[in-house]
Amino acid sequence: MSKTNMINRGEFKLNIKKKVIIPCIIIICIVTIITLSFNKYKYNKRPDVKIPVLLYHNFVTTVPASDPDNFNYINTPESFEENIKTLLENGYTIISMKDLADANSMKTELPSKPIIITFDDGYYSNYEYIYPILQKYNVKASIFIITDKIGQEIDGTKYLSWKECLEMQNSGLVEIFSHSKKHVFYNKLPIRELRDDVIESYKLIEKNLGKKDLKVFAYPYGAYTSEAVRTLKNNGIDFQLYDIGINNFKDLDKNFIKRINIPCEMTGIEIIKEIELSDY
Repeated sequence: MSKTNMINRGEFKLNIKKKVIIPCIIIICIVTIITLSFNKYKYNKRPDVKIPVLLYHNFVTTVPASDPDNFNYINTPESFEENIKTLLENGYTIISMKDLADANSMKTELPSKPIIITFDDGYYSNYEYIYPILQKYNVKASIFIITDKIGQEIDGTKYLSWKECLEMQNSGLVEIFSHSKKHVFYNKLPIRELRDDVIESYKLIEKNLGKKDLKVFAYPYGAYTSEAVRTLKNNGIDFQLYDIGINNFKDLDKNFIKRINIPCEMTGIEIIKEIELSDY
């Protein structure tokens, strides 16, 4: 074959490749643009729905005459049950953090009046008094544990064991997430120490409760820095909870989830009024 024929054949093959490859590239670009535009459209069409996240802590059967924390971090099982019953009777649907994550990624739709129940610190009272109420009403909740306190009794206050955490998790009603390893003011820690603390807390959780596809972190005392938020986001934390208020699904920021702290014996009607009167 002459050199000229070889060149012509090469040019022919090149032209064929161009005719095939270029249209393919164009098609891929068009599909990508349409997909991105559709996702943006879906996001912009997200409903303007309030997502209250209620925050409870420890539970006691008898309210003391005085409290150093002004009754902000204790409650009674009877009051909690009244809250749940009232919310359900008024049309609220109690969802999990997993439900919120699925709705946020457009896998599912939110109910018209969603609400999330959370507990901080990992007190034994959550298992002793609250878990039976969750079972009674078949409602979901998330418990944020301090991993260094698991199985401990400190100053007369008992904390959950891994066995109790696993039992509640296996029921399908309770999610277990991190409230840190040491429970200190994380806005005052060097960023690497904060990062390592949260990573280590999840290593302990996964060692005892299995792999977590969804990782949520609640800052102790709500103390955070923008650098901390950015660091945890870059290290696999899907949702971060650290402020007071109510979330709006339309512009939900999963790295900035707000909660309402429920003080001792706050009624369900009072909770509903706070939700209805909130402007986010």
